[in-house]
Amino acid sequence: MNATVGILTFVWAWNDFLLPLVVLSSPSARTLPLVQYVFQSRFNTDYTTAFASYLMALAPVLLVYLLAQRWVISGVLRGAIK
Repeated sequence: MNATVGILTFVWAWNDFLLPLVVLSSPSARTLPLVQYVFQSRFNTDYTTAFASYLMALAPVLLVYLLAQRWVISGVLRGAIK
């Protein structure tokens, strides 16, 4: 159960977008989702760079999930049974 909460908290913190968008003004202090937002505009999207950045942002979360998959599934099942 603790691993499930830890994974969900990690994903929530990793994907934080709205607060840094409002608070941060310096381009050097941007979070990963804000940097990915730069690759998309209203009329054009740089797909090669955008998808490479999506993969780089997804890799740590996917690695943590793969390593802790047993505990995540058991936590989800334990919470569903009770």
